Amino acid sequence: MSHWTQQQLLQCLADTFGAANVAALEDAERAYQVVLPDSGDLEVTLVAGEDQIYCSTPLVTADQVSDRAGFNDACMRLNPINPLSNLGLSTVDGQDVYVVFGELSGDSTQAQIIHEIRMLAVNAIDAIETLKPFLVNA
Repeated sequence: MSHWTQQQLLQCLADTFGAANVAALEDAERAYQVVLPDSGDLEVTLVAGEDQIYCSTPLVTADQVSDRAGFNDACMRLNPINPLSNLGLSTVDGQDVYVVFGELSGDSTQAQIIHEIRMLAVNAIDAIETLKPFLVNA
């Protein structure tokens, strides 16, 4: 069971990334958006449940991919060597979006949560660099 209240987690994120870079999302309970200026303003979404904290960031939309089969194969091959993060496919507003995501225990410490967010950013940037050959106009 998570020991983080909504206010505690929001404060933890604001203390680390700056209050201007952190917001609670209005349309989802216990969901937060964190902007990482040191990572090109990459946006990471956190959703805190009772048992886990889910972190994700969009990678590219499917219409930005020139060869979906090749891209999917490359994602599957990249996934096992991507520490602390996974590559996946979500549907957002009816559009396929490739994402980088990771999960932590709801009882994770502040240091573990911050580490996950920073590693997710590094892995997303590394993934997009690796997958550039499959992107339209890359």
